Amino acid sequence: MKCRLEVVSGFLGSGKTSFINSYLKTEVCSKQEILVVLLERGSTNIEKGFRNVKIIYLNNCNNIESVLLDEIKYKNYNRIIIEFNGTYSLDVIANLIKNKKIKEKINFYGNYYIGESSNLEVYLKNMGELIIPFVQSSKIIVLNNLNSINEEKRKSLVNILESINLTAPIICSLSINNLEEDLKSSSYFKESILTRRIKTLLNKEGR
Repeated sequence: MKCRLEVVSGFLGSGKTSFINSYLKTEVCSKQEILVVLLERGSTNIEKGFRNVKIIYLNNCNNIESVLLDEIKYKNYNRIIIEFNGTYSLDVIANLIKNKKIKEKINFYGNYYIGESSNLEVYLKNMGELIIPFVQSSKIIVLNNLNSINEEKRKSLVNILESINLTAPIICSLSINNLEEDLKSSSYFKESILTRRIKTLLNKEGR
């Protein structure tokens, strides 16, 4: 089975690392071998104590292909998560998943866009050429700190995002401190009943 590649995008300070920390604690990530590649350093770090997680920090995206090839050569990861710098072009990911050797072992699953509610609408208006492609390509959109804006602005922001991406569900979190619980309670980050049954059967056969 191929490894799943997921991209977490958003501007610096949007809550990408907080999202990854919360995501690693969800049901879908438990008991999996996971590689996390960070392409920028913010004020938040990946938490210590994840025994099933390897973390790699890169200063830029220039050698990301060679790093991934080295990693998948020696270890079979279930999931690779890339924290993507919000100023890079999506072409970096497009070129990555076109690499034949990477395609042999990795399936691109999708992009999670993380937005900080207090400034996202301004960013969309002033830097749309950078942000909109990420929002358009997102599998799931996460809005952080909705309690920082009033109800009218919340509705406006959600409407804008829904007009950019017609299919991605939007997870709304009132505070970044609530993000972990919001992800855990979301059906998008839980194993399906079918997956659980398959795992149970495999475990029984393994005995």
